[in-house]
Amino acid sequence: MTGLSPGLGDTVTRRLRDAILSGALRDGERLVERDLAATLEVSRGPVRDALRQLATEGLVVSESRRGTRVASLTPEDGEEIMAIREAIEPLAVRYLVTGAEPPYESLHRLLDELRTACERGDWPGAVLADFALHRQLYVLCGRRRLLRLWEGINAPLLHIFRMNLGLYESIEQVHANHAKLVADIESGDPVRAERAIREHITHFRPQLLDLMQDRARGED
Repeated sequence: MTGLSPGLGDTVTRRLRDAILSGALRDGERLVERDLAATLEVSRGPVRDALRQLATEGLVVSESRRGTRVASLTPEDGEEIMAIREAIEPLAVRYLVTGAEPPYESLHRLLDELRTACERGDWPGAVLADFALHRQLYVLCGRRRLLRLWEGINAPLLHIFRMNLGLYESIEQVHANHAKLVADIESGDPVRAERAIREHITHFRPQLLDLMQDRARGED
């Protein structure tokens, strides 16, 4: 790959992040600076910086004896993270809908970004837009503790969401699902909004847990 000189570090980080989020780099896959630099046709310095940044995002982990690898989750990790989200996100939506009238324009802006990514067939872009939209629910509800809880589970949720990709019939479904969710929240009906967010975040839960169990068995 060529043409990486402008904003070299940011570009390398984006390329590696996209490869992780798209599944091109698999859970637990070892990341060797030398090999990545050769593939990206850059020196090892920008790759090293990119791996540090991705480690802060929770997408890669570095261990003294195992080196750097794509972060992975056990089935138990996945079940715990999904349970935490199922507990806090409906609560955030309840505060959002029953509080002062929020500026829903920000949700529509993020929904537009998600639609654009889906129209391009850009799965990594769709993942990031999806997560930005859900984070905004916590921002708009005005509860700082809930937002901190979301920030704490954001990185492992990214890994879980990567497994979602194969469960969608098409990338367009991602935008359609979120458009419906935003409409349900904007209705102002807390019962409808809470039911919608609960159904939204639990839709693929059984299949995801099965996938994680299958992967765990395959690694044994």
